Amino acid sequence: MALKMAKGSLFAVLLRSNWWYSVLIGLFILLVSLALTDAKYVVLSITGSLPFLIIGAIAAYKQLQQPSQKRVLDVVQQAREMPAGVIAEKVAANYIKSGYESSVFKGNGADMVLTHGGRKLLLSSKRFKAANTGTEPLKLLVAAGKNTEATGFLYVTLGEVSDAAVKYAQEHSIELIQSDRLAVLFDGKAKIS
Repeated sequence: MALKMAKGSLFAVLLRSNWWYSVLIGLFILLVSLALTDAKYVVLSITGSLPFLIIGAIAAYKQLQQPSQKRVLDVVQQAREMPAGVIAEKVAANYIKSGYESSVFKGNGADMVLTHGGRKLLLSSKRFKAANTGTEPLKLLVAAGKNTEATGFLYVTLGEVSDAAVKYAQEHSIELIQSDRLAVLFDGKAKIS
């Protein structure tokens, strides 16, 4: 049985927020409890603030692993000046480093095929400069995957993705690679499973 935190719980919200929110709440609880008890129950005061300090540390660690907003903007600017094939190669390089083999996709709907054991991913970056992404290019990618028995899909986009496209991507195992993820992939720091 895997434990999963509810999306709307206080700690889940704090994990998605800036790390210092949690630390401030933890310090506030610590100081108030020390003031109310005249510092007689230091261990109890520390225990009450500890969950917030731990969540703050976890959030800080996660946020330090992400690229800065300046780096994301730099990568987006660089990417807009590159052809789709170069973008596909840069993304694929991270997968190759993790043991995947790559080959050029022969057909429409994708650029590359990445294989590792029984896993086969189709990568599409053909329309990465499009301002808006709907479901049509994703459907084309999934259709190409049916012919090649793909188990997953990667779709690179720098524009806005419609709600319908996000829902379609979730239903069909499509990872949408947007600006933040693209920056991590450009830097070669992506965790590939």
